Amino acid sequence: MGALLGLLGAFSITGNEIFSRRISDEFSAIAAAAIASLLAAVTTVFVALAIGGSWVTRDLLIGALSGVGYGAGLASYLTGLRVSSSAVMGPTVAALFVLLPFSYAASVDGVPSAFGFLGSGLVLTGLGFVTIGGGAASNVRAGVTIGIRAGLGYGIGSALLIEISEDSGQWPIVAQRLAAFVTIAGFALLRHQPVFPPRRYTGWAIAAGVFGSLSSVFVLLGYAVNAAATSVTASLFPASSVAAGRVLFGDAVNRAQVVGLVIVLFGTVAIVLA
Repeated sequence: MGALLGLLGAFSITGNEIFSRRISDEFSAIAAAAIASLLAAVTTVFVALAIGGSWVTRDLLIGALSGVGYGAGLASYLTGLRVSSSAVMGPTVAALFVLLPFSYAASVDGVPSAFGFLGSGLVLTGLGFVTIGGGAASNVRAGVTIGIRAGLGYGIGSALLIEISEDSGQWPIVAQRLAAFVTIAGFALLRHQPVFPPRRYTGWAIAAGVFGSLSSVFVLLGYAVNAAATSVTASLFPASSVAAGRVLFGDAVNRAQVVGLVIVLFGTVAIVLA
């Protein structure tokens, strides 16, 4: 179940990326990240009310700290896609996104089985084929630098969620997304950049916010079931992003990427078996 929830989280991350990237490419990556985070917080309030849960101060603080990482991660990721390419950003972000929470979960819950390690290795290998196989990368040095920053933000933010108790429901995610918005908005104001995009992007922003909320909800639920498996399968978002790019934007998909998707599938099966 943890692996399944992680996959749903990955698909939701892709949905958030699709709509956020529309705003980022046409207007501003920072504004796209800010509005998506704010609307994700609003969406998660309704989810939290439906699911229930207590206001646990410790969990809310952890959620807020996680949001600082997520805010830095999202803003950096969208910026990196404009500066460099997904062939550089994808594997860099995905590797840290999965390795940090998986390593932390393994240290807390005990060493995973051999299938868990095998599946993790296959997933990372497959993601490398999926993203690096996309063609010649541009601005590699800048892309790797920004990708490391984004990956650290996402990875640390995700690892922190492992410490949240089930008693608080989804309220820590509300705190997370609000903190992400405050982090991004503060950065935008310091750089004298717009915090919100023009009204013509309202539809894209709402869609990005809904998917952003669902991504964190699924991941948090997955961590409560199996943190290690969730952290790995949630990192499949570059694979689903490639598929969405092919269908929605007509992106070219070469043989190396197809091989990568197959490897990722086998890796996911190994994690589920673990």
